[in-house]
Amino acid sequence: MAIPSIKGTGFLSAHADVNALLARRAITRDELEVALDAEDLRLLEEKVQPSAWYPIASYHRLLHVLCDKEAKGDVQAYLIARGERAGERIAATGIYQQLDTNPERLGMRTGRIVITVAGMIYNFTSWHFEREGATAGHFSIRVEEATDFPEPARFTTQGFIQYASTCIVGRPMIANSERPLPSRILFHVSRAR
Repeated sequence: MAIPSIKGTGFLSAHADVNALLARRAITRDELEVALDAEDLRLLEEKVQPSAWYPIASYHRLLHVLCDKEAKGDVQAYLIARGERAGERIAATGIYQQLDTNPERLGMRTGRIVITVAGMIYNFTSWHFEREGATAGHFSIRVEEATDFPEPARFTTQGFIQYASTCIVGRPMIANSERPLPSRILFHVSRAR
């Protein structure tokens, strides 16, 4: 069985941001040696390969270091903002503009993007789109086999989904998430009021 992992494209920002903390002396090497495993420290010294796989546990520990140093007390908001910035980076590639603009399919398009991106970034989990009610502005994404999916990644994903939904729909959208079971995460998206 493969080690639950994240693709280098998803790992890169946490890797770069922890190295930036080190470069500006916001964290010491000694502090990193306490917070991280030997494997994490080795990965920090290497160049991230966008198509390579990195252990999700290492990503989790890097996010933990970033939260400790940068979250300023509101860890969830900090992680959601990181996810929104990831959405901005993906938007810069033009992927959102390649989609049709039929308002009846807005939720389905957002769900398709999230499920496609998740399938490319994680080598574990199973992602599913679910329509909520009759309104085009409400939908959910269900993630199964998510036991190894860290809570910080849940919130960065929530921020990504919120940003992508807002871009695609063209009006503010709100994403929330919950973990009703250790192996299941639900993301709920609706129009902002």
